[in-house]
This record gives sequence, structure tokens and C-alpha cells, in this order.
Amino acid sequence: MKKMIIAVGGGEIGRIKVLPDGTSVQTDVETTLIDRFIVDATGKKHPKMLFVGTASGDKKSYLEVVENHFKGRLGCHSVEPLNLVEESISIQEIRNKIFSSDIIYVGGGDTTTMLNIWQKYKLGDILYEAYQKGIVLAGISAGAICWFEYYDNMDDIENIEQLDLVRGLGFIKGFGVPHYDWLTEDEKQRINDKLKQKNIQGWSMDDCTALVFQDGSIKIMTCRDDRKVKQIP
Repeated sequence: MKKMIIAVGGGEIGRIKVLPDGTSVQTDVETTLIDRFIVDATGKKHPKMLFVGTASGDKKSYLEVVENHFKGRLGCHSVEPLNLVEESISIQEIRNKIFSSDIIYVGGGDTTTMLNIWQKYKLGDILYEAYQKGIVLAGISAGAICWFEYYDNMDDIENIEQLDLVRGLGFIKGFGVPHYDWLTEDEKQRINDKLKQKNIQGWSMDDCTALVFQDGSIKIMTCRDDRKVKQIP
């Protein structure tokens, strides 16, 4: 039974983005190569995907973008949501949704808020059980770094000098940081210094890249030559 986690550093899949002047544009689709790999990793022609949008507040608009991409473009049989933010749902219902899916795809947003909500449902334990059963685990941004032992608290702080590491689910050893190409050189240096201080190794993931962890092996994927995944520090 293969066990696989696909952590995507970032990238757009065609969402509608509202600009500062109030106008809106449809973003490009940037991660098709990686996303097709996620679908194909199930070994099924039309797999069932469960979308976990906790980190973005279970926004319906986000679900619609994911459904249009993975079902409309990439051939998933269905993209169903697991809504945990405002809906009342039992642990048995959660288990039924997870174990009837071929892919669990976790969206981006606020990692810490997401993990706090998950803790109420013991979702980490259920997801680990799904991982052991060979259900493909994947996610982007917050949905990528949640699988690591550690991630940073930069979403929750205004001053990089307050940088610290936060506990993730721990399915993957070490530290993960998404959108690494967005960071300033000072921010990158402070992350490296913090990892050295705590004697922790990590992975930096630019947008349009992914780390694939499968049965103890690690594969790097990128959709653009100028985007990279690197071990840090």
C-alpha cells in the first residue's frame, strides 16, 4: 500500500482575484503539471476528491475554483467539501467523507486557525489513518505545510523579529515554508537562523513547485524553470 503526501508551495488555479481598485480578474492556471500528478497518483481515471477549506473559512468561492480545476479540467469524478468552520458535523460523518475519498486536498489560508479547528475533531488522527490506508494527501500553502513537524508563525505576526516555529501534524519530518519566492532576503535569513538555532532542517517551496513524499522517498516537482524547492538552512 503506497503512502503519499504532495505538498504544493503555492500557485494559482484560475480563481477570481479582486484588485485594490475593486475590479476583478481571473488568475492564470499555474500548477496543472503538479495537480495532474495528484490526480494520477490515485491510480484511478476519475478519482473522488475531498476538499478541506478550513484555512480559508470554508469559502464556497474557493470550493468552486477547486471543483472547476480538478473536476472540470483534470477529470476528478467529484470534488466534495469537508466543512468544519460553521457546520455541525460528527466525527463519524467526517470519517465517512474521508474514507470514501481517493484524494484529500487541503486549501490555503490561515494554518494555525485551521489546525486549532482540526484539533476539536481529532482530524489529524483520522488523516493519518487515511494516509496509512493509501489515500493521497495533498495541499497547497497552508495545506502543504500542515503535514510537516513545524511551520512558521509569519501569518500571525507583523514583525519578522518575532519569528518562531509552530508544531504541525508531524507526518513529514522537519520544517516546511511555502511561497518562498515571495520572501525578502532578510526574511529568508531569519528563517534559516531560527532553524539553525533549533537544529531543525526544512524545505523551502516556491510557488509552482511541490514536494512529493512517497514511502520514504522524496521527489521535487516544478512547473517553471525559475521556481525551486531547496533544503534549508
